[in-house]
Amino acid sequence: MVTARPGRWSPTLTLYGKVEALVRTILVSPLAAEVVQVKAEEGQRVQKGQLLVALDDRDYRLDLQRNEAEVAQAEAAIAEENSRHQGNLQALPSEKRLLQLAQAEVNRLRGLIGRKLASQSKLDNARQALARQSIAVARIEESIRTHQSKLHALEARLAQARAALGKARLQLARAQVRAPENSRVLAVKVAVGQRVSPGAPLVELFGDDKTVLRAVVPEPYLAVLQRQLDAGKTVTAQAKMDGRVVNARLIRLAAAVSQDGAGVAALFRLQGRRPWLQLGRVLRLRVSLPPVDGVVPLPWEALYGADRVYLVDEHNRLHGVRVEKVGRLRDDNGERLLVRLPKSVGGRILATQLPNAVEGLLVKVTRSD
Repeated sequence: MVTARPGRWSPTLTLYGKVEALVRTILVSPLAAEVVQVKAEEGQRVQKGQLLVALDDRDYRLDLQRNEAEVAQAEAAIAEENSRHQGNLQALPSEKRLLQLAQAEVNRLRGLIGRKLASQSKLDNARQALARQSIAVARIEESIRTHQSKLHALEARLAQARAALGKARLQLARAQVRAPENSRVLAVKVAVGQRVSPGAPLVELFGDDKTVLRAVVPEPYLAVLQRQLDAGKTVTAQAKMDGRVVNARLIRLAAAVSQDGAGVAALFRLQGRRPWLQLGRVLRLRVSLPPVDGVVPLPWEALYGADRVYLVDEHNRLHGVRVEKVGRLRDDNGERLLVRLPKSVGGRILATQLPNAVEGLLVKVTRSD
C-alpha cells in the first residue's frame, strides 16, 4: 500500500524525438560547366570556406582576360582624351595669335593693292591662310567645349568594362563551390566528368548547430510547455544514445497538429556539437516540467487501465477513483507516476496489480508506505 501524501513534485515527460536538421542547404551549380573535382564525401564534416566541388573554369578565365583588356583600353582612352584636352588648352593661345597675324596680313595686302603695290594673287593666298587658321582655331575651341561630354562617355564605358570585369571575376570564383558554414555533408549529387547546368544540385549539407529533435507532445502537456515558453523560461530535456548523453532545450512548438493527430510537435535544439549524431535517429527524451502542487507519486503498478486507482478503506475494501495523470517522476526511487487525486480523496492506495481487482473487494494489507 501507498499512503497518499499530496505534495510539490517536478514531473518529467517522456517523449520520443527524431533527429532532424532545422535547416538543410542544397548547393547548386551557378554555371554551365563540367565537374573537374569533387572533394565532398557523404557524412564528412566540412569547415566554412572548404572546397567541395570544382567546375571547369577555362572559359571563364578567358572571359576575365578579355574584360581586363577592355578595362585597360577604356582607361587608356580616358588618359588620351585628358592629354588631348591639355594640349588644346596650351595650343589655343598660339593658334589665336596666328589667326590675328593672318588677319593682319590680309588687311596689309588690301592696303597695298589700293596703292598698286601688291598683286591680287597674294591677297587671295593670305585670305586662304586666314580661313585655314580660323578653321583650326574653331576645331580646337570645339574640342575644348566637348571635352567634358567626351570624358563622361569614356568614363561610362570604363564603368561598364569594370562591371563586366567584376562579373567575370565573380563567375570565375563561382567555379569553386565552397561550404557556406561549418556543416556535415548529407549527400553528394555529382561526379567528376559530369556536365551540369545552372541550378543543378551539387551537394546537400546541414549545420551541426542547427540539429533538432522533433517530438510529438500529447495534448495534456501542451499548455504547460507553452506557458513556459511564453514566460521566457528554459525547458530542458535529456536523452541517451549509444551510451552518450544528449542535452537539448525546447525552442518552440509547431504551428499545426501532427499528421496522426496525437499532439503537436515540439522542437528541441541540441546543446553542443554532436558530430556522431545521425539524422533520422530516434531518441527517448525526458523533458523536465515545472513543479506541480497537490500531486502524489505512485508506482506504475497502482494504475489500473488508463486513469484508475483503488483506495483501501478502513475495512480493507477497494474503492476505485479516477485520477489525472500529471507526468512521471524520476528520483533515487526510480521512475514513478505522478497523479492528482480528486478533491477530498486520500488515504491508502493499492500499489499492487491484482488481476481480479473490483469495487468492494476485500484485500489483506501486508505493507503500507
